[in-house]
Amino acid sequence: METFSERLLREHQDTWQAMQQHRFVCDIEQDRLPAEVFNRYLVFEGQFVSTAIAIFALGISKAPDISQQRWLTGVLNALLDTQITWFDAVLAKRQVSPADYPNDLPGVIRFRDGMLNVAREGSYAQFIVLMFGAEWMYYSWCKRVSEKSLSDEDIRRWVELHAEEEFFQQAGWLKTELDRCAQTLSETEKSALSALYDDVLRWEIDFHTQAYGEE
Repeated sequence: METFSERLLREHQDTWQAMQQHRFVCDIEQDRLPAEVFNRYLVFEGQFVSTAIAIFALGISKAPDISQQRWLTGVLNALLDTQITWFDAVLAKRQVSPADYPNDLPGVIRFRDGMLNVAREGSYAQFIVLMFGAEWMYYSWCKRVSEKSLSDEDIRRWVELHAEEEFFQQAGWLKTELDRCAQTLSETEKSALSALYDDVLRWEIDFHTQAYGEE
């Protein structure tokens, strides 16, 4: 029997493939991503960590019981302790100043505001769709690309972080949790989540396109 997460992947295969084969992903896979593009991406993604912290805090507040709260708190702590530290270190190493890459580009704003608004105003199930959409997408392309030879050690490490077992467990937990949530939802509610999932993938596509400084 098809799970709800599998249904989402099937229903939005075109959008999924558009992200999996995005120029940003293909340039990394073929070891040709310009340093300027990765630097801009690091600034935008590093700044989004602050938004992600707010999103997970909202998700924790809406979680149905202590087991979900405990897992999500672990993710939140990793954002606070590990990811922010990593971004600070890699930006300093690459001598990148965030001031050189203003984050007021439309695709960056759509992604940031879209994710945050849904987390703030939506349900726990909607929060899970947000995170599943983002993290299963990252794991899937990074796992594939991690098998390639990447000359930029910072790009290689970024890919590895999203292909390692720890990240897979995190993405897999979201997938399982989404399927659990869907068991109690009506078809109308499932259809709304499906539409949101497509939105998340499209926001991700826009966001990654902005790494090139263009729409």
